[in-house]
Amino acid sequence: MKKITTIFIILLGLIVSSCDYDLDINTSPNNSQVASPELRLPYILTEACDFYGSHGTRVAAICQQMGYVYSPSARYYQLENWQFANNADAWVWQCWYGYAWVNIDEMVQDAEDMGAWHYVGVGKILEAFGNGALVDAYGYIAYQDGLSGNIQPDYDDAEYVYSQVLPLVDEGIADLQKAQNDGAPDLSAGDIMYNGDVDKWIKFGYGVKARLMSHLSKKSVGTGLLDYNPDAILDLLQMSFTSNDDDAEYKYEESDISARRAIQYSNMSSSYKPGKLWIDYLLNTVEGSGNSWNSGVEDPRAEKLIPRILEGDNTGQYSFGIDLTIANTDPQSSDVNYVGLRSTDENQLFYTQQSSSYFLMTYAEAKFIEAEVYFREGDKANALTAYQAAIAANMDKLGVAATDRDAFLASEAVAQTAADLTLSHIMIQKYITLTYSPEVWTDMRRCDYCIGSDGTYNLEEGVYKGFKRPEFAYETAFPTETDYIRRYQMAYYERYYNAAKVTDLGVFENSYMTEPVWWDIAN
Repeated sequence: MKKITTIFIILLGLIVSSCDYDLDINTSPNNSQVASPELRLPYILTEACDFYGSHGTRVAAICQQMGYVYSPSARYYQLENWQFANNADAWVWQCWYGYAWVNIDEMVQDAEDMGAWHYVGVGKILEAFGNGALVDAYGYIAYQDGLSGNIQPDYDDAEYVYSQVLPLVDEGIADLQKAQNDGAPDLSAGDIMYNGDVDKWIKFGYGVKARLMSHLSKKSVGTGLLDYNPDAILDLLQMSFTSNDDDAEYKYEESDISARRAIQYSNMSSSYKPGKLWIDYLLNTVEGSGNSWNSGVEDPRAEKLIPRILEGDNTGQYSFGIDLTIANTDPQSSDVNYVGLRSTDENQLFYTQQSSSYFLMTYAEAKFIEAEVYFREGDKANALTAYQAAIAANMDKLGVAATDRDAFLASEAVAQTAADLTLSHIMIQKYITLTYSPEVWTDMRRCDYCIGSDGTYNLEEGVYKGFKRPEFAYETAFPTETDYIRRYQMAYYERYYNAAKVTDLGVFENSYMTEPVWWDIAN
């Protein structure tokens, strides 16, 4: 690694004046300091999944897919109640800057020098993917100064970052379509996700761009770069994933070069339990709802996702879910009715086994994006087709039997006609499908949670039925019923060591986390 980013300098405690530095503390005079692209890419993919998956774990807490046992001083208990005092999100920022992006940048530079264009293309798409996800979470990131070595960088908002990463995806796709120079390493030598399948990387690139453009649903409809452009999104999706075989799936195996356990297995502890809202969506038991979400029809994916109680009077039943809307001190860690989300011999769960895959993007997600776009365009017939295809694809991915899949798709838990289909049908099923994905929170913000026209919870008007503010929501930042979390607090590295710059962004204001990211503002 030739350069060390802001985050590395801070972590090393080298707090010095604002300059560019090439630190040689890890340089061996006896070995080459250049890592060829095929050697960098496996590490990059591992760290990109660590960044995105760890971000997804935190989003699962914010969005009530999971909960934490009662423990007021624990940082993840605080996080689910929208408090960032213990910097529970900091690894997301650190992992992207300190481990993923810096190596992507080096790989792209070295690959360009040797004409290894497929590595250049992969690098540019991953750079757009990661910076897009990071600015979606924080609202501001150090983009132009991100790899400059400047320990007091300037920050760019989401509007600027999107203006850069959308064209960057196009560049990456174009590089993947080039012929490599003679002697350049084949992509298969370093690609541990798609095994060198250039066509699948191109599909992933189109999918990433479609996802980013779908985030602009609150913006004016038009054909400009930062407009909401339904036709362009649909065109991109046509060139993106066509089946589950195209999924951007990182597989964790014992023989894997990552030599690590699956990211969600690693992130879970015995204190993480299922969230009640997540269980209600899977069992269709949302209280007070007179539609599909209260049908009582069990989703066959529940068996793959919700652990069973192993002891006590309720042995064999599904784990109870942590209800963040109740003001009490339950559950305690000793309560056997709340079962941990890490897989065990007795509870083998799809996402949290030692060798579970993690997904950067899937065919099912692409179909949900398609369904939403068609729905917003008023084409409910095509929206229904895409919505049902998305559910089926996710069930197939999770290994649900075809008979169980088809029975569920024909049930009252699923919209059966175009006239019946609502945005809630699409987004709640997407919420289930994207368990542990950061996209869940992006979607919830774009769709305004379950908020009605008066800015407070409204079961009838809201999209995410049953999603309420936590009863213990951090009052300093979220004092009223109309205050919802719209972005992470700025990473503490930046607050500590670049206070003057982040002060100008309003980071130290109590209302900072209630202010929406650029794409979350309607115009």
